[in-house]
Amino acid sequence: MKRIELVQQNIDEVIKEIFSIAIDILGGPRKLVEYKRLTWLASLMEAIFVIYLHNEENKSADEIAEFLGISTQTTKAILQSKPEYAKSKLESGDSAEKTHIAGGIAKLAYKTWKERENSK
Repeated sequence: MKRIELVQQNIDEVIKEIFSIAIDILGGPRKLVEYKRLTWLASLMEAIFVIYLHNEENKSADEIAEFLGISTQTTKAILQSKPEYAKSKLESGDSAEKTHIAGGIAKLAYKTWKERENSK
């Protein structure tokens, strides 16, 4: 990972909070195992970093891609993901990924986290 200047110094703690919310959105740890979705966890963590860095740290797709060591195209796909589409795919059991499902879930989790932070 390339170093970038971050406003939030405890970013790992915040990312873990958002990740926990995302796991709950997916139905909890047991559902992940039951539906054989454990392979989604790495993509989900990556997507949470992208959404957080973009929204909270005002980083561009290029900066985020370089920081995380992923392609700019992947970063843009996550940023353009549609939460409502991801949720409908999960509910229907359709795992065909024509959109970035992890990105949509990350956006939902980030929104929940942000609402909790604003209500403190």
